[in-house]
Amino acid sequence: MFENAMDEVTLKQYLADDPPTVVPLAIKPHFEALSEREKKYAHYISRASLTGTRINLRQVSQESEPIYDFILALHRSCHGDWKKLASDTGLSDEDMRHFLNYSAQFLGNTGNFKSFGDSKFIPRMKSDKFAALAKASTEVQKLYDSFKDDLYESKTTARMHLGYPDEGHISTYYPDSAGITKEEISIVSEFLKERQFMPENTRLRQTSSGDFDLLVASAVKDPATRDIKEDEFTLGGALEGKKLRIVYGDHQTEMAKIANDLMEARKNALNQEEDAMQADYVKAFHDGSMQAHKDSQRHWIRDRGKSHLIRTCINTTSGSSWFMKEQC
Repeated sequence: MFENAMDEVTLKQYLADDPPTVVPLAIKPHFEALSEREKKYAHYISRASLTGTRINLRQVSQESEPIYDFILALHRSCHGDWKKLASDTGLSDEDMRHFLNYSAQFLGNTGNFKSFGDSKFIPRMKSDKFAALAKASTEVQKLYDSFKDDLYESKTTARMHLGYPDEGHISTYYPDSAGITKEEISIVSEFLKERQFMPENTRLRQTSSGDFDLLVASAVKDPATRDIKEDEFTLGGALEGKKLRIVYGDHQTEMAKIANDLMEARKNALNQEEDAMQADYVKAFHDGSMQAHKDSQRHWIRDRGKSHLIRTCINTTSGSSWFMKEQC
């Protein structure tokens, strides 16, 4: 059924859920109860949150973003008529059910690894049936070709879990750094910790010379607000003489959109604490400052006793986290 070297019993635990857990978001009554200003505040915060979807996808696996685009493009190609698509591509009702179950679980986890447990899940349908879906359009076929070798890949148990590259696991926290080791990552992490630099919005890249680039997510490459003044350091210990360079502008397009949405949210803040909170959020995403994000949470804590409805609305509609997982 699957092209792999893993035994069938072990493989079963990695099959997509059947059925997946689907929970409806009953947001309409909460949203309609808000004032126009509150609606705009909730809207822009939620839009900023959802803009972070692609950043989250890139943190999971190299194939997650094209799989996401594949699902969306497939929906566009059939205008949401899945039964017709099944008929056009020669899929049975069961095949289509398995595809939709996989898609639901994928979208719910923002990637093809589980949010809790960090283990990969693969479609229950045969690979040739999944490939048949790609015939829906040229766009869909091109996307499928970009991830088809990774979709069902399950040759080793290690490759079915997120983790450190030198332990055989999958990770996109270390782009273009197949040879980076857990020890090297730990040394860089400790170096940053000693300088009270928070790494939650960073990725680490090892260059061909053996030096390192710390990629900081931000809308600009030369931010006005910096959590650390220096741009380059010389490492010690087992990495004696190696350079660590701070590079801003990772996920630049999405971070700029998030910052813009948060600026719009700030225009509709209901009090000084919300205004200050959004101002710090903008610094966090525009300039890549985790210290600004930390400061924003202080305002969030002080902003107590406000409308329960708007908090419910924001929490319900914010379907995708803005924040990156800690990579070090």
